[in-house]
Amino acid sequence: MNRKLLAVLLAAVMLLGLLPNVVAEGAPVKITVAGYMFGPIDDEKDVVTPAVEKLLKEKHGIDVDIEVEYIEYANYSEILAPRLAGGTAPDVFLALSSNTLDTYYDQGVIASWDVDFFKENAPDVWAFVEAGGVNGDLADQFPMWLEYATKGDKMVVVPSLKPDGNMPYKTLIYRGDWLDNLGISKEELPMTVDEFVDLMYSFTNDDPDQDGENDTYGMSLTGMKALFGSYGLSNGFLGGSSYWYEKDGELINADVSEKSKEVLEILAGMYADGVIDPEYVKGKESADGAYWAASAGLINGLYGASANASIDHFRLKEVLGDAGGPVAQTYWQVNGDDAEFVYAPWPAGPEGDYGWAVGYAVAVSESAVYNKALEDDPEKLATIFQILNAFATDDELYMLAAWGIEGEHYTVQDGRPVRNPEMTNADFNEVGVWGCRSLYGADRAFSELAYNLAFYNDASIANRLNYFKLPQYNSYIQNAVSVTLPSEGEVLAGLNTLRDEYYNAVISGEKNLDADWDAYVAEYMALGGQKLYDEANDWFQSK
Repeated sequence: MNRKLLAVLLAAVMLLGLLPNVVAEGAPVKITVAGYMFGPIDDEKDVVTPAVEKLLKEKHGIDVDIEVEYIEYANYSEILAPRLAGGTAPDVFLALSSNTLDTYYDQGVIASWDVDFFKENAPDVWAFVEAGGVNGDLADQFPMWLEYATKGDKMVVVPSLKPDGNMPYKTLIYRGDWLDNLGISKEELPMTVDEFVDLMYSFTNDDPDQDGENDTYGMSLTGMKALFGSYGLSNGFLGGSSYWYEKDGELINADVSEKSKEVLEILAGMYADGVIDPEYVKGKESADGAYWAASAGLINGLYGASANASIDHFRLKEVLGDAGGPVAQTYWQVNGDDAEFVYAPWPAGPEGDYGWAVGYAVAVSESAVYNKALEDDPEKLATIFQILNAFATDDELYMLAAWGIEGEHYTVQDGRPVRNPEMTNADFNEVGVWGCRSLYGADRAFSELAYNLAFYNDASIANRLNYFKLPQYNSYIQNAVSVTLPSEGEVLAGLNTLRDEYYNAVISGEKNLDADWDAYVAEYMALGGQKLYDEANDWFQSK
């Protein structure tokens, strides 16, 4: 080759290196993705995915053929399992939960990769997370994010990091008309356990609905759980797992805590006096077929206190200028358009504790995992992470994938996008909206725009945050164990059943708390509680 021709070729190569949007010739990289969807995509109606592919190619030099697969979320793991076993699973699919993630890893069906590989291909995502998100307010969560992301020294998932993840999601609600009938102003709402218990007795005994009948109760299950919160506990009593908390350098589970024993003593007395709705044993407050957060007893005037819903479920009409929150709408339909409900402070216990459980900013439930086969195709895995990074840096790309085409799928009103009200979530999926969500993160991209739209600039979120600034309106009780313990899958269900049966027997008066507590604790520990205790404290000491 003569020197002149060689010089021309070298110059061309150098020029290509300065042009990041130049795409190499060849077939596009095919990527199959099955994320969280409300309905199947329609290839003939899908206008979003082709547009996403076009932007990725033209603006980021990423030439891909994205195939969106629909897997019904309600049966996601069951539908995916045989495909994982048969080697036909999509490239990108959902982690679903920490437990499922662990199962996938143990089965060897998901890919793992070096941290440096991720940093190289998604540098902006890494920087965003490491800095703590938009405002840096989640910077202290980065160690947990990395812990969730890795198995040993390898990454296996890209967890979400969201401020709404540890935002309180339950609110104590009282019937406003009952408070009025009892002459209790908002300034006189209970702030302590004793005051709360006194109000529950008034709701039961003082004819708060003024019908002349003895036909009301103070509270049901979630009101009972608010009492556990006043002792610093998140107790899973009826339908859930209890949280761990730290005391004097060791972790203790609420199931066998002396604090739970104190709460049970209060509840047994209230139940004996007819203050607790006996239907609490069903483990839920919503009626069959009704919206899950709607407390039927509260709405229908059976009891006066509930913590089954959030402030946004009971959102007032003026917050967004709409019909109000979904539970508020039901409340007004039953009780009248002017019927009031009251957001209330959580009662504080003897040590000043109060509230309800809150989660963590870090989660894997809707995060994506990647097919094990991608370990043999690192270029394809790199492309997937480059797409993740592109969504974090390109607002146009994100808006297209998450909102669709402006004027058709959404409009901009007062500076904010508003979805087409004539379209359902399934309709949006049909045309490709959200089809790529597992390629850009979980429910949002790792970008300032995405976080502002979903949280920081959302009026309903701001409404909730404003209430949380009031004394004892926020919740803060977190599980001291932020990982899945090795033996949970083996013993937890049995422990939860034992706890529920024993607590029910104590509350109903069938068992004597003082006489039977030690035997219950011994049985609990023998059934697997000791194993979990050892695992929890070993993990805690290793941190």
